[in-house]
Amino acid sequence: MATPTIARRLLTALRQRLTRRRHYAELRDYDPRLLRDIGLRWERGHLVAFDAESERDSETVQRRQRAETRDAHETCPRCGSRLT
Repeated sequence: MATPTIARRLLTALRQRLTRRRHYAELRDYDPRLLRDIGLRWERGHLVAFDAESERDSETVQRRQRAETRDAHETCPRCGSRLT
């Protein structure tokens, strides 16, 4: 009973690996800009997805910079008190 299960799992794993290799081979021909539009990039010969956390962090940084700019317009440049 264990032999057919092992054989089936091996065949499934082999099919998945061959399919993945074929897809990677197709993506190697794509322009990096097209891959970026899809949300992928090549890193050290491996296809990886863009990190969503780093994008979220960059949005947080931009939001913080906008808030600092807004605060700069609402404070006096000489004494630092809030302008009303």
